[in-house]
Amino acid sequence: TPIAFLVLIGVVEGVSPSMEEAAQTLRASKWQVFKTVSLPLMRPGLANAFLLGFIESMADFGNPLVLGGNFDVLSTEIFFAIVGAQYDQGKAAVLAMVLLCFTLGAFYAQRFWLGKKSYTTVSGKGDSGVHPHMPRSLSIPVLVLAMIWAAFTIVVYAMILYGSVVELWGVNNTLTIKHYITAFSFRFEDTGIRWSGAAWDSFWTTLKIAGIAAPLTAIVGLITAYLLTRQNFVGKNAFEFGTMLSFAIPGTVIGVSYILAFNVPPIEITGTGVILVVSFVFRNMPVGVRAGIASMSQLDKSLDESSLTLGANSWQTFRRIILPLLRPAILAALVYSFVRAMTAISAVIFLVSAEYDMATSYIIGRVENNDYGLAIAYSTTLIFVMLSVVGLMRLIVGRTEIGRRTNQSPKNK
Repeated sequence: TPIAFLVLIGVVEGVSPSMEEAAQTLRASKWQVFKTVSLPLMRPGLANAFLLGFIESMADFGNPLVLGGNFDVLSTEIFFAIVGAQYDQGKAAVLAMVLLCFTLGAFYAQRFWLGKKSYTTVSGKGDSGVHPHMPRSLSIPVLVLAMIWAAFTIVVYAMILYGSVVELWGVNNTLTIKHYITAFSFRFEDTGIRWSGAAWDSFWTTLKIAGIAAPLTAIVGLITAYLLTRQNFVGKNAFEFGTMLSFAIPGTVIGVSYILAFNVPPIEITGTGVILVVSFVFRNMPVGVRAGIASMSQLDKSLDESSLTLGANSWQTFRRIILPLLRPAILAALVYSFVRAMTAISAVIFLVSAEYDMATSYIIGRVENNDYGLAIAYSTTLIFVMLSVVGLMRLIVGRTEIGRRTNQSPKNK
């Protein structure tokens, strides 16, 4: 759901209200306007959200492993084939190829659904009008569904917060903050602040790695999206599919692959922070690519052509024309890559070291030692840190101003 929202928000905002108003002028009902005008213009966002959601579900490892019970899925089968007692690399490779076939099928289904139609809604001309309200027959079910989902999310996070301030959840519900003190205590000394809590080392490492990986992921993803939507070159379709491979392969497979690839000269980076950054950048880049493609599909190429006509080169056009209009895609890439870097476990579990321990691997270690209170307290802290950083990103990136006029009469002074 968060991935779909991050991809779709910019696409929905980019739909031209003048087109919707034109349909209403031709006596179309609100439902007809939504079905025949608004929804078709959202196809790039819907298609890319479907692709990311499908691949994320196919490649997800943590949820099936913890919640799946006796129901095996491809990602867990690949994991046990590699690290289990069977140690059958051939079986793991075959299952990985099956997973890639599903990914390839979803990729071409998405391209077939989009076709070669134009979805341009943002051009160099000023736009006017306001978006019509959603038809009542659709708005009420959507609102009810959103409220139920929001309530469920709030309950889940509230239970996590409650579990962090009790002695032992379900056994001794006496309120206490000792778990936070154990994890994040500090004291002032003559030499400065001493971070004496047990979780500080992994916390600072995680924050540093995520802070480096997030902007790199956004930059690489958006530049790739620009190349795929604005440039023509040999092997373009293969390159576009290749950008999705790192997202389709389970994190456990990626982790093992990185160990095998980078544990020997000439590129020996196993056990360093570099391998963690590289893993996060290439693992999370597809979200930035698909969000960028969805947003750029709405931008008229006349914007590029006008800039080039005035003497700007491709880099200046991208930086001064395209980039300001891609703020929702930039925010999506930054938020997703940062949050995933803070919470990833499947690939990280193979790549951490004593010097570069990540928050998720530390939490898993505490859970294995039955120290649930400290693990929940650490998880709660990560939630508030991520909310704060995401809010800061929204302030820095800002909102896209498309230059629309509302056509409302000015108020009398």
